[in-house]
Amino acid sequence: MSSAVVDDKFHFQARMIVSVCGIAWAAVTYSYAGSIISTTLGQPTFIEYMGLATNPHAADLTGSVVGLFYAGGIFGAVLNSIICDRIGRKWTTITGSLIVLISTACLSGSVNIGMFISFRFFVGLGAWMLFLSVPLWVIELSPPRGRSILGGIVGLSGVIGYLIAGYIGVGFFYYKSGEAASWRAPIALGCFPPLIFLLFAYWLPESPRWLLAKDRYDEAWQIVRSLHATNDDPNHEYATAEMYQMNQQHELDRLLKTSWIEMLRRPSYRKRAAIAFILPWIMYSTGDLVVTTYAASIFEGIGYDASQTIQFTAAILWAALVGNLISLTYVDRVPRHIILSVGILAVLAVLIIETALQASFPATSTNRAGLAAAGAFIFVFLFTFNLFLEGPGWYYASEIFPTHLRAKGMTINIIGLCCVDLTWLELAPTGFAKIQWKFYLVFICISIFGAALIFFTFPDTLRKPLEEVACLFGDDDLVAVYQGDNHRDHEKHDELQERQKEPHVGNTETREDLQGYDLTTHGAV
Repeated sequence: MSSAVVDDKFHFQARMIVSVCGIAWAAVTYSYAGSIISTTLGQPTFIEYMGLATNPHAADLTGSVVGLFYAGGIFGAVLNSIICDRIGRKWTTITGSLIVLISTACLSGSVNIGMFISFRFFVGLGAWMLFLSVPLWVIELSPPRGRSILGGIVGLSGVIGYLIAGYIGVGFFYYKSGEAASWRAPIALGCFPPLIFLLFAYWLPESPRWLLAKDRYDEAWQIVRSLHATNDDPNHEYATAEMYQMNQQHELDRLLKTSWIEMLRRPSYRKRAAIAFILPWIMYSTGDLVVTTYAASIFEGIGYDASQTIQFTAAILWAALVGNLISLTYVDRVPRHIILSVGILAVLAVLIIETALQASFPATSTNRAGLAAAGAFIFVFLFTFNLFLEGPGWYYASEIFPTHLRAKGMTINIIGLCCVDLTWLELAPTGFAKIQWKFYLVFICISIFGAALIFFTFPDTLRKPLEEVACLFGDDDLVAVYQGDNHRDHEKHDELQERQKEPHVGNTETREDLQGYDLTTHGAV
């Protein structure tokens, strides 16, 4: 007697959630490191200590403080692509955390602006390594059903990091000591998130897919069996079938090329790389990055004083947190291309209203109700962005690549994100100064095009086993086993296939390594 292993249940329990929360804590490290700098640059004691008040190149130096974080991110992404496949997802995240810990400590102790800028580069290097490795690790650890929710915990953790940094900024805004401690302390507190992660990292499970890639089958099986278990499956039938599929896919993937050149040669890989690079450009061309980074300037431009501005800047992150929490209730039911494209349009609608309000009620307006509405819609903007986009934005790129190319694919995604960050953060101050609210029109035009592009060209990976995502890009020949064809024989305790696959010949110019490999038996002939 046999029964199909595919069903619509959640195949994990509390232990899985605890493990993902532990991994996702590293996202707090990234987000805190990236956002606390806005507090630092606004501290009069920092400006005085670094001599920026009288330095004719102060604007360029301030730009370097921001820009070097993202430049470090590009180097961090490249470094990650090298070591993530060699030492594993877990140890790569540990390495990134160590880099952030050490460089943050040095950053807080900087004695001149040159030293500060230099260590800001290394903070970016480590932080962006975490941005890459954390969602990749969680996605490879999660079963198909519920993967959206578990991946969404990473985005939620990122928002928590922003929230912590925001309120530390509020606290030290009112700390009028006149000493360097007022800017050093908020930075130094950034040592705690990576330190906390390092203290419990030993007990976190490694990616079973990476372990299989290193032929550590027993370790991989122990992790899958313990995490992908439920009380109504005492014989681990689901985990057994899932492990069978992962192992068979590994036997196929190990014969494929893993070079950067291969990413360019195969059309489906080129499409995946293009999606990974374009996605952050579309998401953060909605204006989210500019709104969050320059929220203080926007509130000041609307007409609020410094005290109100700093409190509003932190408070909008509560709207982001609530939006992210609500998204976890439905994100595992809505197709990826739908949630992303509809999310872009929803954010666009809010941005259009915000643009109209800021155009109608500039800072010189005496209409307090209009100014308050303009401020309120910044809260609505952050809520909407996180309701739809923040979670999938962290993990979608991790889903579309095969295991042997996933680290390289995420590197492309992070480089795209760093490029869009640098672009808008450099253009926004000048844009708002020159054309004010009209700068938002750029985001509106890009968002309309981006939503259409996502809807019509991005594949839906919802509840799709990572081993089967290749078929969404036309690579049926690169799928070793379909989970829907797997059955569990309860008498023989063996995995069976409902239908044997015939070898596919497509893209023969990239299939040279598959010669001598029989896809029917999944072994060498």
